[in-house]
Amino acid sequence: MVTKAKINSAMMKWAREYAGFTHGHEERLPKDIKSKYEAWEKGENSPTWNQLREVSKKYHIPTAFFFMDCPPNFDNLPNMINYRKLVADSIYETNSPNLINNIRKSETRREIYLDLLNELNEDILLFKVPKLEHDTKIFSNYIREILDISLSTQKSWYKEVNHYNFLNKWKEVLNEKLGVLIFETEGVLLEEMRALCIFHEKIPIILLNGKDSVNGRIFSLFHELTHLLLGESAICGDDENTQEEIFCNAVAGEFLVPEHDLNISINGVTDLLSYNSLKKLYNSYGVSEHVILRRLLDANKISRKDYISHINSYEESFSKSSGSGGNYLNNMIKYNGKAYYSVILDAYEVGIINSLEFSKFTDLGKKQIPKLQESFYGGE
Repeated sequence: MVTKAKINSAMMKWAREYAGFTHGHEERLPKDIKSKYEAWEKGENSPTWNQLREVSKKYHIPTAFFFMDCPPNFDNLPNMINYRKLVADSIYETNSPNLINNIRKSETRREIYLDLLNELNEDILLFKVPKLEHDTKIFSNYIREILDISLSTQKSWYKEVNHYNFLNKWKEVLNEKLGVLIFETEGVLLEEMRALCIFHEKIPIILLNGKDSVNGRIFSLFHELTHLLLGESAICGDDENTQEEIFCNAVAGEFLVPEHDLNISINGVTDLLSYNSLKKLYNSYGVSEHVILRRLLDANKISRKDYISHINSYEESFSKSSGSGGNYLNNMIKYNGKAYYSVILDAYEVGIINSLEFSKFTDLGKKQIPKLQESFYGGE
């Protein structure tokens, strides 16, 4: 006889809603769960222990939660507070279970990161929200100042055409200078979310979409940083028509490709729209062709007709990153971030955490530790 788990049926419903399987997202549940969850939630039947373990994995909830007398208070869940603030009351209506889970994972990783920094007696930076005039160049200059990265340094980062070195350098700088923790999503559609930020006075989060192009992620870093400097959390998709989104885009563009420097770079260039001219510009600044074209339009160096024509051509040939495949360790570093893994590795090496905790915090086995050490400390 198969033993059933005597769960609290109300907790089964709470767990499904907590995981975001509502408002049509129930169709994404595995067949064995989708055909039975309603009976479990009504108390008409109970899952077997194997079924409960599968539900626990899918909902990302420990099995013990299903036996609680009542659902926990959201206000007592540290990783939910800022999430609810971020998406307001539309939490289950507008976001997929994958996005919800990625946001919760980023908050959990931040808590681990913060705890281990304290254990390691490391200084924790406070993220300052400046009182600045709502002006694109003022914000851009402020970012350049606090990051202390000159344009000549930025341009020296060019190594390869896909601009990975630019992305990695900017991630490193934002963490070192401002304490921003940067993660990338796994399995979230680009159409749903390009990037988001969650404001904290200590260790704010920027979450990039791992499916986006390298150049797209670079631009999103500074779009989201602008939101943080405004003291706000935000989810950013394809809606760029609000005043706030327009401003954040403008700041990111001006920071990455300052108008005064662009004017110097194009001085004497006879054909700005030639392949070689555009290539030289976007490789110099570490941005996409799209960003360069937009900056040239904003500086009145090309016509809107030429801009639209080239953008249409650019988008037809544009290829997004798959966000998957390749080396498992490299993928994990991409999703979780080098800054996060560095602190976990430091804590392991000095004995603050053991190998089991290392694996739990990193999704990496103990055998991966030497490889991680080699990746971080083995030289360029």
